[in-house]
Amino acid sequence: MQGARVKAITSESNAAFRRWLRIATLGRGAREAGQTLAEGLHLAQAAIEAGVAIDAVIVRRGAALPEALLAALPASAAHFEMAPVLYERLAPVEQGSGLLLVLPLPPAVQAAPFSGDGLYLDGVQDPGNAGAILRTAAAAGVRYVLAGTGTAALWAPKVLRAAMGAHFRLDLYERIEPGALQPLLDGPWIAAVAHAGASLWEQDFGSGAVGWVLGAEGAGPSPAALAACRHRVCIPTSDAVESLNVAAAAAVCLFERLRRR
Repeated sequence: MQGARVKAITSESNAAFRRWLRIATLGRGAREAGQTLAEGLHLAQAAIEAGVAIDAVIVRRGAALPEALLAALPASAAHFEMAPVLYERLAPVEQGSGLLLVLPLPPAVQAAPFSGDGLYLDGVQDPGNAGAILRTAAAAGVRYVLAGTGTAALWAPKVLRAAMGAHFRLDLYERIEPGALQPLLDGPWIAAVAHAGASLWEQDFGSGAVGWVLGAEGAGPSPAALAACRHRVCIPTSDAVESLNVAAAAAVCLFERLRRR
């Protein structure tokens, strides 16, 4: 933050703090504000490397942060030092690193047909699961991720934190209804289900692109999402558990696909 003028925020009545608190606590707060909060050193480094715009830098008073990282943050962004008790109300995790970036959201765009593998989140409500799935998608080379209306807001701070920079490598589309899936992909959509599906190990993916549908924790894909799928697959497991966590299931499916590809 060398060369930047730092403003102190010590009161919860501060207008900027109240705006950021809405982003931090409301599921759709980020989209409503057109901004989100990125907490943590790794996420800050990922944002810098991806060259994304940074509207503001918030540092918890007394935080020990790497000087090289602070120097890499743009002086053109607004810079704030915040009282610890206020900072912790914004941070998506307890005892965060002490560094928050305020990032502008990319404009919401209408999903268009794509040529690579895709992923559809159908009612995945837990922000940690949603973020972990985004990170897995990026790691497995899946670029296109779509989310239904019942899924956690993809740009919410907790999702951003769990994805650890994957947002900056993906094409993300929100509020996509299941009925819109088939025209977007020239290939089959495959639903990952807990039961009554072909074994993932035996499923023929074909030579073209495929799309994966992952459903809500517990309930699985909705009937509307299943109707859009040509295939249903399940992951063979022992009798010790009924099914896998949705984020774990996503990792198994996407990396099995990557292994064969």
